[in-house]
Amino acid sequence: MKVIFLDIDGVLNLCYEGRDQYGSFFHPHLVDNLRKIIEETGANIVISSTWRLSGLVIMKEMWEKRGLPGEVIGITPNFMSHYKTTLCRGKEIDAYLEKYPEIEKYVILDDDSDMEPHQMDNFVMTSGNRDHEDCIDIGYGLTKICSEKAIKILNS
Repeated sequence: MKVIFLDIDGVLNLCYEGRDQYGSFFHPHLVDNLRKIIEETGANIVISSTWRLSGLVIMKEMWEKRGLPGEVIGITPNFMSHYKTTLCRGKEIDAYLEKYPEIEKYVILDDDSDMEPHQMDNFVMTSGNRDHEDCIDIGYGLTKICSEKAIKILNS
């Protein structure tokens, strides 16, 4: 199985696009880039964003009601209170991977680099991308270049 560990803010959610009962809408161009990754790799989505704190049922419901691409199959555990820091996303992803050994390939899409050293080959940073032609809002977001890198990781 292939999985995308997906952060939301700084990846799909950048500038105000309106809102609904779930929160801010995601930028359509960035959602299209996510759609391309899913279409070319067949990957499923695991939410690693703080949006996951709403719970898996709400995340799946939002995905369906908004017509977002792919299927949300899980959320990473929340270690923020355990480690008393928000800089533990890599540890949360490791815990998810340990629980689901059927995951053969994964990519992490995030605008922060709080990953474990052994995860860096699977990590695509969605910040600091001012030189990407489809960059939105000071270099943040899932650009085409980021998407191509994610596709290479998942299909290698």
